[in-house]
Amino acid sequence: MKISELEKVSGIPRSTIHHYVNHGLLHRPHKTGQTMAQYDDSHVKLLEAIQEIKLEYLKVAKTSRIPLDHIKHKLNKSYSITQKIPKKNIAAKGKLPLKQQQKKEQIMEATLQLYSNRGYHLTNIRDVSAAVGISPPTFYRYFKGKKELFIETIEYVVKNFKNEIQESIKDEKDLTQRSIIMFGIFYKHYPKIGEILNQLRSRVIIGDLWAKKRLSRLYSEMMENLAKNIKRSIQSKIIKPVDPYLLAYFNLAINELAINLAVMDDDYAIDDVMYFVGDMLNSAFLTEKGKKSFELFYKPRKGH
Repeated sequence: MKISELEKVSGIPRSTIHHYVNHGLLHRPHKTGQTMAQYDDSHVKLLEAIQEIKLEYLKVAKTSRIPLDHIKHKLNKSYSITQKIPKKNIAAKGKLPLKQQQKKEQIMEATLQLYSNRGYHLTNIRDVSAAVGISPPTFYRYFKGKKELFIETIEYVVKNFKNEIQESIKDEKDLTQRSIIMFGIFYKHYPKIGEILNQLRSRVIIGDLWAKKRLSRLYSEMMENLAKNIKRSIQSKIIKPVDPYLLAYFNLAINELAINLAVMDDDYAIDDVMYFVGDMLNSAFLTEKGKKSFELFYKPRKGH
């Protein structure tokens, strides 16, 4: 791949890539001309390893400046810079047969479980392969590497989340019930969504540009249906005229905090926090017409 493609795949700017090459953290690319060079998947894997080393260093260090010698030492201990992925093991692009697609989904489900136990940075391809009973070379029939697995796992989680919401609310006209349904589906998918969000956020902290763009895109995709509903409600004069996207983001963030509270504290059931959030948001943003539509949120909750 060209350096522009490597930038896109890794989320690392070319100036940093050149810096790593010049200081021996990355091996030099294959020259194809006086001003042209080709990088490959081994460069992608090394850049991923460097980002993980940086993140681990920042967790314990008092400074954000990471010595190159420290990175080089860690790389030499855990990774051979001459290691390459055999081309014959790289998964072919295009739609896979049903059995292979099912195996990919099995790999992604196992990956999500490993992320929840160990996190992205401590989960490696051997862990994933062992979890689904395949060898590491077999893994490469389905994914090019750890980064591609991460990308496709994100797409897999978001697709399932969006599809279930669209299917569940397509015939429901009542606004209150639509809100309850959407919250319930978000709660159901949150163990997977939350883990993906956490992994992306951790990479954003260390300056991963790809993670920053993907996190922004992920929020947009999750809020798509909610923002549409808010926009319709504003047009129907049920919600006050506000920025639909901003309110959707605010709603999502509050819901995420509410779910975390219900998980951490047994004194608060998920229904309790759902109605509390609904009451708070409705009191702030609903018109008088809207409050009548959402009067369910104003009924006293059992035991409160």
